[in-house]
Amino acid sequence: MRSRLTAFCLLVAISIPVNAGTIYASGQLLIPGDPGIPPGEPGHDDTRENYVYQIDTLTGTATPMSPVTSGLPAALAGTLDQRLLGFSGGQLTQVDPSTANQSPIGANNGLSATGFEVLPDNRGFLTPFDGGFSTQQLFGIDIATGTASPISASATEIGDAIDNAAGNPLGTADPFIISLGAVGTTLYGIDLDTDSLIALDSDTGAASVIGAVGAVGGGAYSGFAALTGVDEDADGTFDALFGAVNFFDDDGDPDTAVQRLGGVARYDLTDGTWSLVGTNPGVIFFGFGSSPVPEPAAFSLLAIAGLLALRRRD
Repeated sequence: MRSRLTAFCLLVAISIPVNAGTIYASGQLLIPGDPGIPPGEPGHDDTRENYVYQIDTLTGTATPMSPVTSGLPAALAGTLDQRLLGFSGGQLTQVDPSTANQSPIGANNGLSATGFEVLPDNRGFLTPFDGGFSTQQLFGIDIATGTASPISASATEIGDAIDNAAGNPLGTADPFIISLGAVGTTLYGIDLDTDSLIALDSDTGAASVIGAVGAVGGGAYSGFAALTGVDEDADGTFDALFGAVNFFDDDGDPDTAVQRLGGVARYDLTDGTWSLVGTNPGVIFFGFGSSPVPEPAAFSLLAIAGLLALRRRD
């Protein structure tokens, strides 16, 4: 009996998808030029190469998945059926991580947004910005057709939440939510105007500030351009929030260039702070997207635990 249970547990275990805990990213690698090479010759100037990256959430290491490419969306999201979706210039697309090819989904909805996330129940979300680059409302987007409409009842929901948290008169904040990620059914975005982590109710669009206003700001660190939920425990839902930290100012001198850090950070959802998991010098990330583990695999983990418990009783 024990040998059969052990063999079954091993079979169930190998059915778990290898992409659990994986982040896909659009990003760019800077290859510095060599001033010792004569001007006009290959290698003298800096070069920049764009890729779809695969990021290991345990180490933060980013590995190019695609050939050198261009035109990658800054807004990415993964789906339960393991598709990588992108949104750019009003158009929803499906992105092939291995080729960087994009296939349009539905018609262009005319919105501009760099914040995009999809929950395991296939509900998609955007934080569109207007002509003044202000993002004030959460929108829902149908990931089958690309059509989108506001969820928040108030047209100034996000700005009002920031003003209330900061103790400022309503209308003071001019938020720009650059990215979206989810944990459970709550969405989170980074406001670049105040360096704050904003929570958004996926049902009502209600906004609130996590921790203190400005808690995301890291002094010498900047470039918080991407967020995604990650299913770390393979239960079919997002349970951790990861984001990008693109730049590090090593000397505090405004006349010298900041370093491309390519940082991958894990967020603390109690106070809006973050800690680095790993870095990728020379890289900057535009967007993050991750898929939850499909339900059969999540069930497999429960099955393993149950069978092992039975085996111990035998």
